[in-house]
Amino acid sequence: MNTLPAAPSAHSPTTPRPLHIVAVARHRLGRVLARLIPEVAGQAQVELVGQAFDDAVAAVRALHARRPVDAVVAAGASGEWLRRHLDIPVAIVEVRGFDLMRALAAARALSPRVGLVSFDGPSEHLAQLDALFGMGIAQFSYRGPEDAPACVEALRAAGIEAVVSPGLVADLAEQAGIASVLMYSEDAVRQALQDALHLARHGHAERARHERLGTILGQLQDGVVAVDLRQRIEALNPAMAQLLGASVAELVGRALSEVEPVLDLGATLRLGEAPVEEVLQIGMRTLVVRRAPIVESGEVTGALLVCRDPAVIQRADRHLRANQRQRGAPTRYRLEAFAGDSAAARRVRELARQCAASDATVLIVGESGTGKELVAQGIHSASRRATQPFLAVNCAALGESLLESELFGHEEGAFTGARRGGKTGLIEAAHTGTLFLDEIGDMPLALQTRLLRVLQEREVLRVGATAAVPVDLRVIAATHADLAAQVERSLFRRDLYYRLAVLRIETPPLRERGADIAPLAAGLMSRRAPAAGVPADQASAWLAALLELAAGYGWPGNVRELENLVERLLACHGYLAPEGRLDRARLLEVFAECTQARPAPARNRLLKGARTAAERQRVREVLQSVQGDQDQACAILGISRSTLWRRLRDEGSKA
Repeated sequence: MNTLPAAPSAHSPTTPRPLHIVAVARHRLGRVLARLIPEVAGQAQVELVGQAFDDAVAAVRALHARRPVDAVVAAGASGEWLRRHLDIPVAIVEVRGFDLMRALAAARALSPRVGLVSFDGPSEHLAQLDALFGMGIAQFSYRGPEDAPACVEALRAAGIEAVVSPGLVADLAEQAGIASVLMYSEDAVRQALQDALHLARHGHAERARHERLGTILGQLQDGVVAVDLRQRIEALNPAMAQLLGASVAELVGRALSEVEPVLDLGATLRLGEAPVEEVLQIGMRTLVVRRAPIVESGEVTGALLVCRDPAVIQRADRHLRANQRQRGAPTRYRLEAFAGDSAAARRVRELARQCAASDATVLIVGESGTGKELVAQGIHSASRRATQPFLAVNCAALGESLLESELFGHEEGAFTGARRGGKTGLIEAAHTGTLFLDEIGDMPLALQTRLLRVLQEREVLRVGATAAVPVDLRVIAATHADLAAQVERSLFRRDLYYRLAVLRIETPPLRERGADIAPLAAGLMSRRAPAAGVPADQASAWLAALLELAAGYGWPGNVRELENLVERLLACHGYLAPEGRLDRARLLEVFAECTQARPAPARNRLLKGARTAAERQRVREVLQSVQGDQDQACAILGISRSTLWRRLRDEGSKA
């Protein structure tokens, strides 16, 4: 195989691929092509293959495997052979009448006994011309390379001294002593090259269109297939091939009605109308199918079929419903927001991270103000659902009917005053995200039953609806109540309790996190002091005085109470420091008002006595809970060993 290299050209995925043409010829025609190929080198890369028939077919296929061949140039019997055995456009070097006359005249100049050899039969028009003018031209033909030697023998037997023929016979005739003239002129070969360029451009554009279409179809989740008027598959995407149970290459060219009779497009091709979508069963799968005719220049040239998985439609519908409600505000907190370096705080964060790695339901138990919703938001933010909605509802804040409508939604006309068009419930709106049910212990028993079905079946039924809607959500519940005790008193469903408590986290009260009180208070103060106009050094001094005053306090309201006290101090900064210096008596008064929820005594002595009594009582309770371990008691109370010793001493002297 001889290759004529073309000028190199840069090619990248963003620039068009240059045209690739293969010229198949040998002997004299090959030499003519070798002279003419440089004329089109700027328009295409042309490779010359010096083989014929089966060898030429193999050579072209090998080149095509390395890089797509856009067109082939060939002549005579070899050209027709290539056209029959290749799926690549072939431009044939045509023998024109004037060129043939000129070649015959050149042969007559060599000898009066002229023969004409053509492929696949003599020319009837030339026979009529010869009979009319008496040119004495004998015609011969051959059908392939195996016939060429016999054809030359026939020429010699007939006494032919000059022959006009294709390249193979011309060379064999020269070897047998017969003068020969190539029947293909340079103009004919040049025209064939131009024809090949035209075919290559057309094929290149068509292939690029198919590649573009294939790329588009490959990105679709729906199965798509296009057929011609005989229902032969012209194009389909991988999703459709997977549905039909074969590869794309195996399916192209086959009749769709034979591959899958249920998807027959005969009616669409006959009527030229697109019917409405219908639901079909294909194997074990249920699909939504849509058929449509392909119309070009006003005529039906094929049909298109689209198969969609109903689950995809349902997911899109759920997503749209969730967006319509616009309840999925981003979460404010991450797990790091549960501040504190105590063992209890670290354990809560570690358990929450483990819960975030799962989709199981979580039950968060703890007193009011211990950060249950903060932990719930942190779990959501650390989970795979972090970019999806986080919706919350307080089950104790709404009546039964209102809570039912809020959670489950309702259909239009489900009850008097129902919203027109219906309403999407929080369960539907939380699809793909997280639903936080605060104070789950206060949910009415009737709604507990409905919630249990949602958790078990993963579907929700709106009020007044007859068809359930599938949902994919994660449920996190929280309560300050003892649900196990409520189960025993038949106030909470046992099956729902076990369904909710797959994973469990307990948020500790602030009184058990003595070491965390100072950092928490400092964080609250630093965030709020600038807005209140209190300088940082003054805020730090106030905080130190506050923590000293609150030593041993039980914080029944937990972090929420601590936050409230900090805000109260900052709001009353003018009263607490009338001359720029903190008045500790007034600080004690504000502390008593906030922490005991009753007016402070008139005299500081009474306040101090009440505080001292509360401190002693707290010390007794903590020591009793730790069986007298003073180190552990100091850690819980957040005080030093000397402070504990002093309070114990005061307690003894008092007794």
